[in-house]
Amino acid sequence: MSFKLIFIMLNLFSMLAIAEEVNLFQTNYLSQSNNNLYSLQKKPDTKIYAGMNKEKDNNRMLEDGYDLMGVSSFQGAFVEPNEALKHAQSIQADVVLVYDRQMNEMTRATLLRKAREDIKKDSGGKKNTVVEVSEADLKDKNSKFEFYATYWAKLPQPILGLHVIKLSTKNSDTKETQQEKGLKVIAVIKDSPAFKVGFQKGDVILELNDVNAESPEVFSKSVFNLQGNKVKIKYVRDDEEKVVSADLNRR
Repeated sequence: MSFKLIFIMLNLFSMLAIAEEVNLFQTNYLSQSNNNLYSLQKKPDTKIYAGMNKEKDNNRMLEDGYDLMGVSSFQGAFVEPNEALKHAQSIQADVVLVYDRQMNEMTRATLLRKAREDIKKDSGGKKNTVVEVSEADLKDKNSKFEFYATYWAKLPQPILGLHVIKLSTKNSDTKETQQEKGLKVIAVIKDSPAFKVGFQKGDVILELNDVNAESPEVFSKSVFNLQGNKVKIKYVRDDEEKVVSADLNRR
C-alpha cells in the first residue's frame, strides 16, 4: 500500500471521527442574551427536563428566577437528548429544556404492511410463505424529528424582580409602527420585591420615581442605580393607574 493511499485513508477516518462528534444542539445554538449569561456556580449541576409547552415553560422559568441564555433549533434524524445536556454543560447553563416532535411518523399498521412487503420480495414472491416480523422491522428508518432546546441560567437575587418588554403597534391605515406608552410586565420573579408588592404579569410600568419608563435597558439601569432604596412605581392595570412603593434589594 502506497504512502499516498495510507494518507488518504487516515484523513477519511479522521473526517468520519469528527462527523461523529458533531453536536447538533451546539452547532445550531443561537445566543439570546447580550449579557454573556452563565451559571453562578463554577461547576453547575446542569439539569435536563422534557419541555411541555414553550410559552408556559418560559414564563415559569422567568418567574423562578432564571433568564434565557439561548436556544437550539433543527430538524433531522433522531438525536439523543443527552447531546443537549452536553452542550448545556459546556456553556455553563443551570437548566436545559428539550422539545422534540416526530414530523413524519408512520403508523404501526403501515410499518407492519411495509415490512411484510419487503420480506416477501426477499423470498422471491413465493406464495403461502410465513412472514416473521421483528420489532426492528417496525422501526421507521426514515423518521424525521424537529428539535428545540432552551438553555437557562439562574440569576442572582433580583433587585426588583420584573421582566419587562417594550411593545409597539402598527397603524392599519399608515402602516407606521408606534411605540406604546410604558413597559409591559411579562413575568414577576417569585419572592422578589415586585412580587411582594403585588405586581402581576400584564401590568404596564409607566414611571419609576417620577421618571418615565421608556425602554427595558434604561429601566433596568435605573433600578440598578437605586438598589437598596425605597422607590415609587406608577403602573397601569385594567386601564386603571396605580402607584406602589417597593423596597429594592441590594445586590
